[in-house]
Amino acid sequence: MMKPKAWALWVLQWVMISRVMGASVGAAIDTPDDCQMTGAGGDKVSLICSLRTINSELDTTNFSVIPARVTISLEVECSDVLFFQSALKNKSFIQLTRLRQLKIEYCKIGEVPRDAFAGLTNLQNLTLKTFNTDWSAMTLTIAPDAFYHQDLLEYLDLGDNNIWTLPPKLFCGLGNLTMLNLSRNKLQDVNDLSFGHAVGRCAPRLRQLDLSFNHFNAIPAFAFAALKNLTTLNMSLNGIQDLADQALFGMYSLEVLDISGNLLSTLPPELFKENKRLTKLYARNNSITVLAPGLFTGLYMLLELNLADNDLTNTWVNSETFMDLLRLASLDLSHNKISRLDAATFRDLTNLQVLNMERNLIESISDNTFSGLFRLHTLILSENRLKLLTDLTLDGLVELAHLRLDHNQIFSVDSDALRNSTKLKDLHLSHNFLQEVPLVLKKLQHLLSLDLSGNSISEVMKRSFKDLQQLTVLNLANNEIETISKEVFKYLTMLRVLNLSQNRIRSIEDGAFDHNHNLKAVRVDDNVLTNVHGLFSDLKQLKWLNLSKNHLEMFDYAFIPLGLEYLDLRSNLINELGNYFEKESQLSLRILDSSFNKLREVSSSSIPDSVEIIFLNNNLISQIQPYTFFKKKNLTRVDLFSNKLQHLDQNALRLSVLDPSKPQPEFYIGENPLHCDCTLQWLQKINGPEEVRQTPRVVDLAAITCQLLNARGQGLLPLLEVQKLQFLCKYDSHCPSLCHCCDFDACDCEMTCPTNCTCFHDESWTANIVDCSGTSLRAVPDRIPMDASEVYLDGNNIESLSSHTFIGRKNLQVLFLNNSSINTVYNRTFNGLKQLQILYINDNHLKTLKGYEFENLALMRELYLHNNQLTSIHNATFSTLTALRMLRIDGNLLSVMSFNQLSKSLMSVRIGRNPWTCECFFLEQLNYWLFENEGPGKVSVDRDQLYCVQNGTSLDSEEQIALYNASECGGEYTEKTTLVREPYESHILVSSVTLGAVALFLAVFFLVFCNRNRIRVYMYAKHGVRLFYKSEFDEDSSKVFDAFVSYSSKDEVFVTQILAPELERGSPSYKLCLHYRDFPVGAYVTESILSAVESSKRTVLILSDNFIKSEWRRFEFRSAHHEVLRDRRRRLIVILLGEVSPGDLDPDLRLYLKTNTWLRWGDTNFWHKLKFAMPDARPPSRTHQLRAIQQQESQQQQQQEQPTDEAPQTQTTSLQNQPAQVNHIQQTQIQQQQTQLMPDQQQSVQHINHHHVPSVHQVPHQHLHQVQHHAQNSTRHPHHHHHHHHHQFH
Repeated sequence: MMKPKAWALWVLQWVMISRVMGASVGAAIDTPDDCQMTGAGGDKVSLICSLRTINSELDTTNFSVIPARVTISLEVECSDVLFFQSALKNKSFIQLTRLRQLKIEYCKIGEVPRDAFAGLTNLQNLTLKTFNTDWSAMTLTIAPDAFYHQDLLEYLDLGDNNIWTLPPKLFCGLGNLTMLNLSRNKLQDVNDLSFGHAVGRCAPRLRQLDLSFNHFNAIPAFAFAALKNLTTLNMSLNGIQDLADQALFGMYSLEVLDISGNLLSTLPPELFKENKRLTKLYARNNSITVLAPGLFTGLYMLLELNLADNDLTNTWVNSETFMDLLRLASLDLSHNKISRLDAATFRDLTNLQVLNMERNLIESISDNTFSGLFRLHTLILSENRLKLLTDLTLDGLVELAHLRLDHNQIFSVDSDALRNSTKLKDLHLSHNFLQEVPLVLKKLQHLLSLDLSGNSISEVMKRSFKDLQQLTVLNLANNEIETISKEVFKYLTMLRVLNLSQNRIRSIEDGAFDHNHNLKAVRVDDNVLTNVHGLFSDLKQLKWLNLSKNHLEMFDYAFIPLGLEYLDLRSNLINELGNYFEKESQLSLRILDSSFNKLREVSSSSIPDSVEIIFLNNNLISQIQPYTFFKKKNLTRVDLFSNKLQHLDQNALRLSVLDPSKPQPEFYIGENPLHCDCTLQWLQKINGPEEVRQTPRVVDLAAITCQLLNARGQGLLPLLEVQKLQFLCKYDSHCPSLCHCCDFDACDCEMTCPTNCTCFHDESWTANIVDCSGTSLRAVPDRIPMDASEVYLDGNNIESLSSHTFIGRKNLQVLFLNNSSINTVYNRTFNGLKQLQILYINDNHLKTLKGYEFENLALMRELYLHNNQLTSIHNATFSTLTALRMLRIDGNLLSVMSFNQLSKSLMSVRIGRNPWTCECFFLEQLNYWLFENEGPGKVSVDRDQLYCVQNGTSLDSEEQIALYNASECGGEYTEKTTLVREPYESHILVSSVTLGAVALFLAVFFLVFCNRNRIRVYMYAKHGVRLFYKSEFDEDSSKVFDAFVSYSSKDEVFVTQILAPELERGSPSYKLCLHYRDFPVGAYVTESILSAVESSKRTVLILSDNFIKSEWRRFEFRSAHHEVLRDRRRRLIVILLGEVSPGDLDPDLRLYLKTNTWLRWGDTNFWHKLKFAMPDARPPSRTHQLRAIQQQESQQQQQQEQPTDEAPQTQTTSLQNQPAQVNHIQQTQIQQQQTQLMPDQQQSVQHINHHHVPSVHQVPHQHLHQVQHHAQNSTRHPHHHHHHHHHQFH
């Protein structure tokens, strides 16, 4: 016997040796870069490979680099973004002899050739899901002997492949097959499966067959007779209308059958004659109206029967319907048209446990109908027309635990109606006509849940729930209850959820919930409560409380328990969130909703420290105290919008320092009447980056508006558009810190706002605005603040401006004196205003400017003197205004003026509406000045408002100055100005008639031109005449189709059910080319589209959001459609389907719309416009039809004669075998992504493909895809070729 120490040493050595051997084996496995290894390793490896495509126009896939010696499972998943067709070549997996499981998904494969899976002799599990339904034109065809190598195959999944037909006896060689999935295809004939009795033993061990989501419309007799061992058959969602009487014959082992979601109206009487082992039958969502007598005879093993969502009535649901179903446990007859239940209907269903009769028309239930159902525990009678329950209606249901009688018309329930159902746990009597709590509850001691909502109960008696001591959920919502007494819930000690919402409750007695210590959720919302003090504060388990939509006027956090987490106070009359006992740090509230109340102020004590989300919107909040949200560390969202906030202190939204790992809380403060005062400027930058994060993120910052304090006619402005100096605050007096004379009179540095004026300043006192507008002042106020930057004195009655009126206002920049009845400006009125830039003195009574008014105003940029009574301006008046850019003297009485005094920096001058003299000396000066200064980039002059007065008297019509004639005035820069009006009364009639005729002709021509397309469509629709249209019949007569329709697979319903029927069966009728029926199976996409375009007189493009996001993103799809644009004749018709905006399209599609006919589905006269754009519907001649058919047959014959590749070819060979169009597409794509292989490298690839698979030690970092390359254009570089070697596996 081995000693213990020796035994332990031996085990340790064995473990170390095993690890070393395992490590060495694992290290020897070298997988492709595109694959990941799963599993334990060793000699059994599973690979998961993510590819772009398989053997497509983009890639060539080489599966020989996979380590064949150890790989037992391979999963290949292609990209679902790239829309390129993949291909399975013969003997692609021939070296993977140990492979047991193969899964290929999302690869758009069009054909499975005969030897695609050659060599996979040990394969047990095969899944091929192409999801070709993403593109309706892409189908999958399978060669007749595609699975003849897979004798051991047990699991075969061919779902989601868009398969239309299968070759005969495809599965007959699979003797070990137990599961077959063909769901989500488009199979139409069940005989294609070759499972009928005439075939013999085909797939003899098959046990599960899924044929759901196909297009079978009929199941003939003996369709599955060969499947003797089949246990599960799923034929749901096919559209089956005809089910033969012997359709299921031969399937003696069938246990589960699903024929739901079809169009069956009846089930044949002998349908289940040979299916005696059937345990589950699903036939819901059909149109079954007849259940033949004896249909279920002999189905003694049936446990579950679902006949819901049909049209069954009492005629076929009676005592004989379920006669032999002795073991039936679940019966679903919901959503039918059964109007009554007879006593013998369920007589034989003694083992029934679940019965669902929901949503029928049941008005009466015979006595003792359920008396034999001793095992029934769930009965659903919701949404019927029951009116009363007698003592015998539900008699005999001794095991009943769940009873649903909601949404009926029950007004009376007998007190003994549930005398046998003492085990009942769940009772639903909601939405009936009950006026009181039924007495039947007294005998239901085990009841856990009771729903009496939606009735007319007005009073709850003190002892109504006395016997329901186990009750945990009680729903009394939507009744007419007015008061709750102290004794009502006294006995419900286990109650956890209570719903009293939507009643008329005015009062709840104190102590009403004193015995309900287990309550966790309470709803008393939508009532008329005015006070809840003392009701809930002692409920320590309470987590959820809804008090919304009541009439509460007062609230304090002392009213709720400390452990409450959710509180809803919405839509009450609360004016304060009281916290008398300062419990904000003790509460556990996470969500607080106090919106739509009358709150006026929010402070730190108003909000618990634990809160995460708080809704304060739609209140009357006008003040938020500083640091209200400080120390609220769990805060994530605060709603403050739609309140009365005018001012917002910077510290009002101040937070504690935020954890860098947590996001900023989100605040909403829009829709408040905020004032853009000097304390609000910080809000503009609140969302900017900060070193110390102590502010929230204001989500609706861009939508916040505010009112300027000095608005002067401006309305609300977006906060982000307000300038820095527009954030102002009012002041009456201000003493700067450096001013020491404020306590004395005549202090120059003290700022005192003049009487009847309003003064503003910004935060830094840079802006100091004095507004005395419209105050009926008769003189300029004496004590305008010395630091004023803007002064508004407009709209007053100031007759004269004396000297030194504004002396000392060294910071004044803007001065408004307009519309103030000023008639005199004295010398040195504006003396000392060295910073003045803008002066408005327009709309006054000034008569003359003597030249000294604007001295020393060197920074003046804008001067407004228009609409005065100026008759003369001294030649030196504007000479000192060297910075002037804008001057207005229009609307005065000026006749002459020296323009030479004007500044060279002027950009705009308004001199119109003055009675300028027509004397030659003045016009010469004016014309010269205009000649020198007016023009683009120079001075802008209101030339259209200029006129002159001849000989000192105004003409009848003031003539514009446009021409100047040297013959009258003479001079170097003069031209003649014609001012005399010539009589024209003699020509008025002729001119009027001529102009009227021309205008009428132009109007008619304009209307015809604008509506030319409508007129053409109308003439074609009514009379078949094409105006201004050249027929294309002669040159297009050789084309087979009238139109090729290009569309997204997701819009197939619109094309096949609306567009195609109207065009092909309407008048006139057209011949259309459609993807799913006219494209050759397995052909390349580009070839098929180009061929369809060339064979059609028109191309109809269904442009929808689906098309843009799927088909249009595919390279070969776009390139093929570009061929349409090369034909300059308008052959393309674009139909906009759905919400597609032409402005949001890419340039290619916009070019389509710009250069071709386009319509929008739903437009007026849509069909007339479309048929007008279509070619004339004349059938092609017999010769042309025969010629087209012969060409198509010859092409198919040439394709069949080409030998099948037995081994992978080199890239150069595959390129040469592609059509020219495909080569062009490949070259365009690959030149952007890949480089060119050298000839010696191509030879090495051929060498690898034609020899045995190298060992795993000899193939480091190999790739499944070896990208196809093309020679560069030799015409541009005839002597230079750049070669690069690049392996890629995406």
